[in-house]
Amino acid sequence: MLLAMKHVLLIELKKGASEIGRSEMHQATDYVQDLLKCGLLDGPPFVDVFVVGHTVGDKVERVLTLGKNPEFGRVQATTYGQLVRTGEARLFKLRDNLQARYEEVKGTDLLSRVLQEPKQASLFAQTKNKASP
Repeated sequence: MLLAMKHVLLIELKKGASEIGRSEMHQATDYVQDLLKCGLLDGPPFVDVFVVGHTVGDKVERVLTLGKNPEFGRVQATTYGQLVRTGEARLFKLRDNLQARYEEVKGTDLLSRVLQEPKQASLFAQTKNKASP
């Protein structure tokens, strides 16, 4: 089986109080086309792009689909807040669960517990042959 890239994710973060407009969305579509035509990728991957800013302009289409039969990409405008909320939801509130689980453990105690965890030996470590004299 030959390896081929199937999916690429690009996240374009705009500066602090920026509004995402048409030019930002078109810039992202240019990135997708440049990436797919660079000649350095094995296989035609699907490219998902999230353009992230403080706000999204009223006249901006929030989702642009690139290509027809087959689609080769999608550019989506989103805000910082939406990105953070989605990330927290997808992590199943992992941060809250970890804080609740280790709330009684001080930072230095937690660090020493983590550092004391056993480590897996390298598969490439030199081993002595027991059969040799």
